[in-house]
Amino acid sequence: MKYLYLTLLITLSSCANNSKEWKQTGTIDLGEVTPIGLTMQDGKLWIADGDHNQVVEINLEGEVQQTIDGFERPMHLDSEGGVLYIPEYGSDNIIKFQNGVKSILEIPDSLDAPAGVDVYQKEIAIADFYNHRIVFFNGNDWISFGKEGKAPGEFYYPTDISIGSDKIFVADAYNNRIQVFDKKGNHLKVIGEAEKMNAATGIYSTEKEIFITDFENNRVLTYNHDGELQQIITDGIDKPTDVLMEEGILYIANYKGKNIIKMKK
Repeated sequence: MKYLYLTLLITLSSCANNSKEWKQTGTIDLGEVTPIGLTMQDGKLWIADGDHNQVVEINLEGEVQQTIDGFERPMHLDSEGGVLYIPEYGSDNIIKFQNGVKSILEIPDSLDAPAGVDVYQKEIAIADFYNHRIVFFNGNDWISFGKEGKAPGEFYYPTDISIGSDKIFVADAYNNRIQVFDKKGNHLKVIGEAEKMNAATGIYSTEKEIFITDFENNRVLTYNHDGELQQIITDGIDKPTDVLMEEGILYIANYKGKNIIKMKK
């Protein structure tokens, strides 16, 4: 009886662990679109196609709804309140797109190749690639933090950023790690060094998980907020650039594969 109970317990534990892993459920083919950034607005996916200087809207079946061109290498974009925020790596601006109209986000500083933007309610965070820093609007004031380097709190070409309820998570691309800060710019921790990433390009956080695309290693890594590795996703991954979770579905943009992988727990 004891052996039977132990076997049952192990089986249930194994099933519980397996049920918590992200598993591929589908693929959205993008044709000639090469995705760099990914966001969602009103149930549609928006893709920054930096190679073709355009932003493309698709439905969840992969059908193109509209294509907007004339951008200068759009990167890791975001959406909030009906507005698309599009970092233009080539023009050093953050473009706001709403109701068919483009405008420039006004900030009291100059950017040098912004690679990622994230908006959370009234807060805005920008990964300022060549300046090796983060520019952050806390709802009242603009601040910046970071400088070029490899020590904790320093950056080597940050490419993407994610704002949480009380923290800021940065894809510190060529330091091959995630860095975590509070909203005053104070450094809290480094995540992912043990996994030996090679170009940490895109990042997305929820209240429980952090997702990072490990571009050259063809994988996506998931961590909890304590920095503990939860899963290494490799199925269907082909030079991933960005990741997004909406309504329990994980979307992973494959730059080389020219597709979006859908996953679910």
